[in-house]
Amino acid sequence: MSLHLIQTTVPIVYELCQPGDGSIYNAFLCTPPRIYVEQFIHTAGAAFLNFWYDQNKDRYILTAQVDYARWPSWRVNKYELHPETGLVTEQALGIPSGIITFTDTFQNGDFNKVYALARTGDRRIAEVNPDTLALSLTPVVLPADVGLPFFTQYVLNRRESIVGVTNNFSLEVHNYATSTKLSTIAIPMADFSDIAYEDNARAWGIGVSQDSTTTVMKFDYTVNAQVLGVTALQPSVLSDLNSRVAYDSKRKVLAIFRQHVEAVDGAATHELSFFKPFMVSTGLTDPVPVTPLTPGNTTTFVAHLLGDRGEAGQLKKVTISNSGDGTVLQTSVSPRSNGSIVFQYLAGPDPGTDTITLSVDI
Repeated sequence: MSLHLIQTTVPIVYELCQPGDGSIYNAFLCTPPRIYVEQFIHTAGAAFLNFWYDQNKDRYILTAQVDYARWPSWRVNKYELHPETGLVTEQALGIPSGIITFTDTFQNGDFNKVYALARTGDRRIAEVNPDTLALSLTPVVLPADVGLPFFTQYVLNRRESIVGVTNNFSLEVHNYATSTKLSTIAIPMADFSDIAYEDNARAWGIGVSQDSTTTVMKFDYTVNAQVLGVTALQPSVLSDLNSRVAYDSKRKVLAIFRQHVEAVDGAATHELSFFKPFMVSTGLTDPVPVTPLTPGNTTTFVAHLLGDRGEAGQLKKVTISNSGDGTVLQTSVSPRSNGSIVFQYLAGPDPGTDTITLSVDI
């Protein structure tokens, strides 16, 4: 698996200081050379920073806790970002602060909904109104389900399972209704920042690897629970303080938000990057007959394009030729969605040898 960078933008523009701002509370925000009245809180693990794709509104949603110059000297902002430009289309400044005392993280998931996981207490999971961030009074996981471990990040498939990051930085898959542990996935991370839901089988994660590189991984959390691919991101000019990931299920695009320390004048320097995931092809298997190969008869051959993690490749065009007495009945075939190539071959009338050649465009 690899990621092709589409574009990078700086989506957040802070509010400029006005005369008198910060004279009582967060004065450092408006003390020259700083000219902006707010900044994202920098404390990793303590700042409220959530990022997800809202399929219903076709927008990325970013919520962040900010230091603020005026009373009450901090607030929580919600930004809606355009899925193609990455720019802010709508913002709500100063949404109710009580949400950060209840939830550790918001995530999109099954049924195109957003969920919140209780940080302490009964560990319930509730639906979230994506506009107001209000929590549903009826949780989807009841307080009686106390068997769930403490998940710092998670995604939810309400028809089957919940997968989350535990404190020892491993992924655990549980039946979300019974809390029964289904599997554990080892992850190559020294720290784990966020998970993004793709579908009821696959999800994405982002964090810091053992060599302190911001790294993205894709994993399967079904009965075949496993890591599907790992990609190290190009280092930013500024060090990453926090990183968040979201998956655009409409465009099949991965969005990564990287938080940095503000510029000297207090301007935001955070980056939002869009990536197109694609497989790194490493091998095309030899065509193998799946029915008996006898002179004068037709048989079916199958070949597969494989990626660097063993996944099936996506093919655009397949061309087949041979140099013996037999005949390839389809010199150009449409590839299957699972990366396989299936074609018919008519053997020559007499015993002999033949060489079949495949070429593919990816």
